[in-house]
Amino acid sequence: MAIKFCHICNKDDRYRQGQTSASALSSGIVCPVCFQPTCGNHLGTVRWRWRSSGDVDSAQVCKECIRSYKHRDWDRYSRDWIT
Repeated sequence: MAIKFCHICNKDDRYRQGQTSASALSSGIVCPVCFQPTCGNHLGTVRWRWRSSGDVDSAQVCKECIRSYKHRDWDRYSRDWIT
């Protein structure tokens, strides 16, 4: 799903002058943790194991949520975090 802007790029002066490429915006998603639109350049992968089944799964999350460990609060009762 393409997004129109990236919340991290809008905060950072290096990206504010229109430096965000169209391909980064087209590969962007809404972060499932903070629900902010994020371009492909500012996404990272987190992995977890489902407690009920033991299956390993992953998702793309914005780098701000990864750095601040906010992703670990995302459904903590059903997931054991790997990364």
